[in-house]
Amino acid sequence: MHDDIARMAQHLAPRGGERLAGTAGELARPVLAVGSSMPVGELEVVFRSPDVGCVVVEDDAGGRTGIITRAGLAAALTGRLGYGRAVLERRPAATVTDWAPLVVDPATRVPDVATRAMARSGEHRYDDVLVTGRTWAAAGTADIMRSLVAALAERATHDPLTGLPSRQATRHALARRCELVRGSGTRVVVVLFDVRAMAALNARHGQEVGDLVLSGLASRIVELLPRGCEAGRVEGDRFAVLATLPSLDDLHAAASAEMVRQHLLSGLATPAVHAGRQVWPALHSAVVWSVAGSADPDELLGTAEARLAQDAVRAGMPA
Repeated sequence: MHDDIARMAQHLAPRGGERLAGTAGELARPVLAVGSSMPVGELEVVFRSPDVGCVVVEDDAGGRTGIITRAGLAAALTGRLGYGRAVLERRPAATVTDWAPLVVDPATRVPDVATRAMARSGEHRYDDVLVTGRTWAAAGTADIMRSLVAALAERATHDPLTGLPSRQATRHALARRCELVRGSGTRVVVVLFDVRAMAALNARHGQEVGDLVLSGLASRIVELLPRGCEAGRVEGDRFAVLATLPSLDDLHAAASAEMVRQHLLSGLATPAVHAGRQVWPALHSAVVWSVAGSADPDELLGTAEARLAQDAVRAGMPA
């Protein structure tokens, strides 16, 4: 089940570094506004553009705002007996306008918009939602629902504190990398980082400071990630970084994997902006890499965790 959600999250994730839309204003697009006296025949010409999904209708007498959707206009022009166009062509747009559209503020959260949209009657349930502002805008119901599903998938697969993929999502990403190296000369690398004495840090400075440290570490890891790598929060104070090495012999593969660990460890030694040096922690770390052309996610994680525990023992403290 979780793998299915992880695949959905990956499929629905915004491209190009965009973030998920959280409000109606982030989903809405500008929409044309027309007067209620415009003849339906002229209105039909407006809808010839494939980019026009709906228009706002402003009552010429004032006080009302309505909407005409492409589907609504098509249904009206078809008419029950097929005479709709002949009857309506010269009539004002007001005759085919829905004068009770769903209108929301730009700051309205997407889940709230989706709930209100789905509460409409069946005839108008999938109409666009009007969004107020300096000029009118509209958000398509399909875009609203897609954004809602994407947000739910994101929430199910990502850690709420750091925004990094969860342990299960990271495990899914590792399994995917392992599948991709099969039969090739490439290798999968796993680097683990664990905060030293996290419990003591929380006890001394408080849970809020501890959360700031963890979120700061996560942000720094993301900043330091070499191209093609990905990170996740796999335990309360433990982070993983996944990488794929090109075709290398054993000696150079070991050196390259260690370079990834050292690069990250060196960068993580500098405190985040919002965390002073007095609370910035030291880290346990470990790195493992697969043989060329074959990788098992459970074996890699197990070996990495065992090496992480050994690093803690050498430091004279628990991981």
